[in-house]
Amino acid sequence: MSKNLVVLGAGGLARQIVGVVEDIEDINLLGLTGEPDDQSLRNGTPLLGGDEVLKSLDAAYVIGVANLLVRRKLEEYASAVGREPATVVHPTARIEKRVSIGPGGVVMPAAQVQEAVELGCHVLVDANVLVCHEAVVGPHVTISPRAVVGARSRIGAGTTIGMGAIVLPDVTVGEEAVIGAGAVVTKDVPGQTTVAGVPARVLR
Repeated sequence: MSKNLVVLGAGGLARQIVGVVEDIEDINLLGLTGEPDDQSLRNGTPLLGGDEVLKSLDAAYVIGVANLLVRRKLEEYASAVGREPATVVHPTARIEKRVSIGPGGVVMPAAQVQEAVELGCHVLVDANVLVCHEAVVGPHVTISPRAVVGARSRIGAGTTIGMGAIVLPDVTVGEEAVIGAGAVVTKDVPGQTTVAGVPARVLR
């Protein structure tokens, strides 16, 4: 039996998630919420109205907004109106043994999540990402396309890992850090810090 799903958001990330959902047979996508842009209007996915419409729908949800503060507010709202987050994994993603994916997690095409990885709630693992064995990824982390999270690394809640960045094994990244595109993180990163470069250095 198909389960109903709403994507909270109507921008580029939300539309990308729609593409993932359309490849999964047992999910019935009801549509998008929030403020549409020109691309949303041309996308053809139903636009359901503001986020408050979620409370009137018999549906689970995933968050299709990149901004961390907005993501957390949407999670709080959805919980307050009694809606449960879904987990969305594209059929081409490789998920190995003993992997846990928290509620609201989204795993995009061709991602690989190795053995015994833990992904927290509302984690986004984008296309062609590699998360190596026994890594622990906190809630609301975004791992951008082609990034690599090394074995046994620890990624704090709300962190963003940029496109093509590499976090080496056994590295700990604090909460709400930003790892720049193409960076190579060789040592621990404090929370609420931005790093970039090869090797990665603190920018602020």
